[in-house]
Amino acid sequence: MKIIMVRHAENGGDPFGEPGRNAKGFISAKGLNQAARLAEAIKGRKIDVVLCSPIGRAVETAERALVGKKTKFIICDFLKEWMPSPEFRESQGTRFEEILKQNADRYAEETWKTELGEGTFDLYARICPPFMKQIASMGIRPMHGGFVPTEKAKKLNIAVFAHGGSLSTLLSFILDIRPFPIGKFAFELTGLAEIGFNEKRGVYYPFLTIPAPCSCRSPEGEVSPKAKQQKASRKK
Repeated sequence: MKIIMVRHAENGGDPFGEPGRNAKGFISAKGLNQAARLAEAIKGRKIDVVLCSPIGRAVETAERALVGKKTKFIICDFLKEWMPSPEFRESQGTRFEEILKQNADRYAEETWKTELGEGTFDLYARICPPFMKQIASMGIRPMHGGFVPTEKAKKLNIAVFAHGGSLSTLLSFILDIRPFPIGKFAFELTGLAEIGFNEKRGVYYPFLTIPAPCSCRSPEGEVSPKAKQQKASRKK
């Protein structure tokens, strides 16, 4: 059982567009290359279910990265990025800039909630309870400070495609890191975080896996031909 979190590629279209499936034109030319490299990086991974933000750049990134995979695709409204106040959504004008500057001059503890839009606890309330409900419907129940999966759910690999802020909120929540106005995790574009689970007496406790930038092992754990060749060369 694993949860893989992935941030979208570089935006290239309507930042608030919600196209549904078959999204096109929402990531830039650079973003297309990022999505292609992501597809190559995860092609050997087994992914059973995708939970995806409805925002176009997330949907298009996920669809391009998972091309060729038979993966259940669920669009989740709760995975949207931080939501600005309605008055700033259409036109981020002078007032928006003024409030940004005011917040920049404050200590973090003074910015739990501002006029700009959702505060820290708003994000947690919007994202985390429905995520727990979603995975519970798959047979992964939050219990005893961890998770208790059904036998079938123990084999599930879930990918979450969303945004830097929403992913940081969700990852902090799963790892039981206290809420704070400044996010604890920064996801680069198409950056990936992998959550594994340690089992103790039937309860699965999450941990964050930090993968190496280059691995000499195949997805199945077999030593690659390149690694074998390097090992043989060292013996000579």
